[in-house]
Amino acid sequence: MSYLKFLLDKASCYSLSTIIRLEVESLIFGVLSVFPTVLGVVIRGIVSKFLFKEVAGFPWIQPRVIIVHADRIASGTHLGINSGAYINGVGGIEFGSNVLIGNNVTISSGQHPIEGEFPTIFSRLVIPKKIIIKDDVWIGAGAVIMPGITLGKGSVIGANAVVTKDTEDYAVYVGVPAKKIRSRLNKMELLN
Repeated sequence: MSYLKFLLDKASCYSLSTIIRLEVESLIFGVLSVFPTVLGVVIRGIVSKFLFKEVAGFPWIQPRVIIVHADRIASGTHLGINSGAYINGVGGIEFGSNVLIGNNVTISSGQHPIEGEFPTIFSRLVIPKKIIIKDDVWIGAGAVIMPGITLGKGSVIGANAVVTKDTEDYAVYVGVPAKKIRSRLNKMELLN
């Protein structure tokens, strides 16, 4: 019975319309996530046009992608999301144009507060923190983008990196936590 009370308390933080929208969104993306081939990509792209806050182009969403709070996600043109990615837009996510997201990437714009003993971590509300991913960004397989981060234009995030700080434009980041290892610009471009 205490678990039911917990669920009701947690649900009381959301309006009925929000709960219904999240359930419908979860059902739609869940069912569509198993459709293979280009037909599945096309169907998911069309549905995202209705569920996302804004979509400037046609997103290429592979099978087994989990998207939560789609109504808080905006995308430029040419967004590619590979299989197994988890994208939670609770705090808002802005994708620029020409963004590639590798398989099994986690992008979550909600942070769980951990300070203090009470209430228990399980029963705390998420703190929304917007993520901005600028144009021409590639996020490698298995990377994690933490809440509140801005990925600079042209950033490349290496496989399995955990990004805990904003990135510079046209830089490559790897590791846990992610560190800049080089610029993508050659010396002539840096002089201009």
